[in-house]
Amino acid sequence: MTQVKNHWSKTATKITAIMLSVVLLVAGASLFKFKASAASGFYVSGTTLYDANGNAFVMRGINTVQAWQTDQSVETTIQRIAELGCNTVRVAVGNGDTSNTASSQGWEKTSSSKIQSIIDTCKANNIVCVLEVHNGTGSDDIGCLKNAANYWIELKDILNANKDYVIVNIANEWGGAWDSSNWAEGYKQVIPMIRNAGIQNVLMVDCAGWGQYPQSIFDKGSEVKSSDSTGNTMFSIHMYEYAGGDSSTVKNNIDSALNVGAPLVIGEFGCQHTGGDVDEDTIMSYCQEKGAGWIAWSWWGNGSSWSYLDISNSHDSTSLTSWGDRVVNGSNGIKQTSKTCSIFTGGGSNSSSSSSSSTSSSSSSSSSSSSNSGSSSSSGYVSLFWGSASASNWGQAVSLDCSKNGGSVDASKFTSGGSIYVEYTGDKDKVELCLQSWSGGSSWGKAAISESGEANGHYYVKFSYDNMVSAFGSNDFAGKLDRLHVGATDGYITVLSVTYDYGNSSSNNNNNSSSSSVASSSSSTASSSSSSSVASSSSSSSNSGNLKQDAYESLFWGSNYASNWGQAVSVDTNRCGGWYNPWNITSGGYFYVEYSGDQGKVDLILQSWSGAEGWAKVQATETGVNNGHYYAKYSYDSCVNAFGTNQFGYYLDKIHVGAQDGSITVYSLCYCYPA
Repeated sequence: MTQVKNHWSKTATKITAIMLSVVLLVAGASLFKFKASAASGFYVSGTTLYDANGNAFVMRGINTVQAWQTDQSVETTIQRIAELGCNTVRVAVGNGDTSNTASSQGWEKTSSSKIQSIIDTCKANNIVCVLEVHNGTGSDDIGCLKNAANYWIELKDILNANKDYVIVNIANEWGGAWDSSNWAEGYKQVIPMIRNAGIQNVLMVDCAGWGQYPQSIFDKGSEVKSSDSTGNTMFSIHMYEYAGGDSSTVKNNIDSALNVGAPLVIGEFGCQHTGGDVDEDTIMSYCQEKGAGWIAWSWWGNGSSWSYLDISNSHDSTSLTSWGDRVVNGSNGIKQTSKTCSIFTGGGSNSSSSSSSSTSSSSSSSSSSSSNSGSSSSSGYVSLFWGSASASNWGQAVSLDCSKNGGSVDASKFTSGGSIYVEYTGDKDKVELCLQSWSGGSSWGKAAISESGEANGHYYVKFSYDNMVSAFGSNDFAGKLDRLHVGATDGYITVLSVTYDYGNSSSNNNNNSSSSSVASSSSSTASSSSSSSVASSSSSSSNSGNLKQDAYESLFWGSNYASNWGQAVSVDTNRCGGWYNPWNITSGGYFYVEYSGDQGKVDLILQSWSGAEGWAKVQATETGVNNGHYYAKYSYDSCVNAFGTNQFGYYLDKIHVGAQDGSITVYSLCYCYPA
């Protein structure tokens, strides 16, 4: 697009380290497949991209923009893209270079702190991050390409620290001419620059011709690939009317690129384009057949002339356009083919192994850091916000309407002994809580921080009930409080969760969340996703309007995959050395599972090694759709019927969530208490 992407007018030293070996184990005489250590990051072997666990990873994602949409929160957009099930997001950033004479794209430099925030948001939402510099689009000037390389070199420490999660797309569509030689010469100069500077991430290279001349890969791709001393370079084709106009063109381009011997991703494609139609159906189906990745263009903001390429109706919504519905829900789309990278799940992306890592993550977070003073370890809590929202210099990251103002925050729950807990990244202690009233209270009361520290790899702050009352000038929150804001002071923050902890308030505690701490419940966006799922699922009429008030325990949060009778999540009870107390399973409560994949192909299994049904599959009592995912509820009575007894504390050893004859990705497992 003229104002967005000018391609719209386009006329072996690593080998031994990454080799998959068959090794004879002397003790067991069994065979196993070598996997790179988690410290190795993504790597390339043949036409396959492997993650740091040694598992093949195939991109299924959506493009979005930071470079020319600086007034929007790209972090919010990334969260929305992840919620749809994408495993990858490609983010356009700027390096401040204004030398490109092929276009007017002199996008301002994206700061290192913003890059860090983008990466942190991707990691928090279990989505792989592809970063690309957009300023060189369409240029044939090697100097312009070197400017992109120098930008990445400035970010070396951030990139290397996140090589498990980030792939560097050196420059968007550099090489406007349909000229293989200049394209290859540019990258043969730049890739050694990047490697000699010490950058270890996998590199992605767009083909020439504004990304639509894959002949450059066929002609010179082997030379470009050989210029990478680590061997970790992959290629990208942008398929619009020239490179993706019909089925035979699509298939020939994919086959010929893979024949070069490097992984391939269709880094951009649409449903149509200025110069004609695009065969998106073949792109998606043939990529699935060949194990090639794809990243659809683009989330939002393509302008009126190219609005048909918008996937969402806004930057912060999962309301999809017709193109977006095709990408996400259509044949060979995100819902059918996207598999979360195993670096987030702790196992193979197609593995059905039990998720000990998920159990440990739950248990470790439930014990939480001592910096939280243990004050919340025996209290109930309610999630007010989870996600990733950023602000700087007195801006507001999160604004929440209270029930007085028609919102979901029940301010009557704010009672003596409680506190609001905020988990965030960015500048330490640069967080403020503002309580807003349009009548009857302080118009903009700023509460003082009562406690701050670090937990679960993030910063946190607490605002005590007393400090809230002091700032608001009243304890009548139910009658007077209209809105809560969490914002930045003179710094930059990304808020990951906002939670109200009931503390020692017996009126709200009800002894319901005895093993959960605020730190564990909000240890990351994923941790809070389970709580948000339960809390917000009351929007469905089938939930009888009760869930918003239900207390709950989060047994698992994350993203774990299983298929064909495999187990995605396994949680040990304290009878089996775990942290979960099965005595908390009480009459009137229910288990809640949120997942994606094949609807209805999910099992809740209660396991006992003595005294009860050994492997009890519980019948779901309610199913539906919520937060863009499927959910299933399993009532207390249904659990008793399956398990053969209500003496869970005496007999329950493990709780599993698994797949039936299909594939699922589980995001949360909670036990919800009676209202």
